[in-house]
Amino acid sequence: MGVVGLVLLGAWALAGAMADALPGPGATLAELAAMAGDGRALSIGWRVAAFMGGCFAAAAAAGVALGLVLGAHPALDRGASPYLAALQAMPTSMWVPVAAIVLGTSPWSLAAVVSVGAMPAIMLATRTAVKNVPPLLLRAGRTFGARGWGLMRQVTLPAALPGIVTGLELGWSIAFRCLVAGEIFSGALSGTGIGDVIFRSRESGDLTEMMATILIVLAFTMTVDRLVFARAQHRLRSSRGLVDAGLPH
Repeated sequence: MGVVGLVLLGAWALAGAMADALPGPGATLAELAAMAGDGRALSIGWRVAAFMGGCFAAAAAAGVALGLVLGAHPALDRGASPYLAALQAMPTSMWVPVAAIVLGTSPWSLAAVVSVGAMPAIMLATRTAVKNVPPLLLRAGRTFGARGWGLMRQVTLPAALPGIVTGLELGWSIAFRCLVAGEIFSGALSGTGIGDVIFRSRESGDLTEMMATILIVLAFTMTVDRLVFARAQHRLRSSRGLVDAGLPH
């Protein structure tokens, strides 16, 4: 668990002792064990993973592609970037009722909120990464005959990849916040299982199942960060000679 984990666990236990409504670690872990025993934990984890995987894949593909277009066309970038920045800053809760009215209270409604919510950050990060590619690299690529898509694929994209990965990581975190915000507003109709838990906790006033679900989501997000984004960043740093093999990283 590590020192930081123990400190957080101690702070949680202290907060639970001071606030009667907040379940402590003991009660939450007992509920988590019960959820694991009857299959609720696996169901929530699997449904969240499938939902987030599909939504984020769509947001990442569209966001990176459109970001590359913006980065390659300065005039288009100047026109679109202010609107993208405004969309990125807009609260997710504003989009949930709009999606619910247009698409209905279904998983498709929440999927649209999650995907569209993550795209502006990915587009802006990709555009910035493309614009920050050193002109000398582009000149060298043209000298060797690269033009158009060839220049983008062979020179621009590899040079911009660290910034694109950072944008994807940011987009993932925004997508997850959109998911939780959508769950709160759409309740049990969202299709991932978290909405059911939120609805029951709100009706009963018992947060034990909610806290156990938070642990499931926390474990999922930490696993994705360690297995996907942290490894991608480390591989990129290693390929560019930014990691000293003799030092911890």
